[in-house]
Amino acid sequence: MEFEKNREAIARLAQSSDAQKLKELLKQQSGGVQQAAQAAAAGNPSQLMAIMDQLMHSKEGAELVGRIESQAKKAGLG
Repeated sequence: MEFEKNREAIARLAQSSDAQKLKELLKQQSGGVQQAAQAAAAGNPSQLMAIMDQLMHSKEGAELVGRIESQAKKAGLG
């Protein structure tokens, strides 16, 4: 039952306006997020970490991630 509750909370969080804005910011990052994610899945997370570092050093990106983390905690996911 806990798994189902978490799954629903994650789905709601993923559809939030903050998550959608974060997705758009990631699409704008140079280097291609999909390629970086594929490399990370294959065991090389360096590209993905560089993109996330770049994102977190932008004011908008850091604020979005902070709000999403807060929403996740309120939903019992943190």
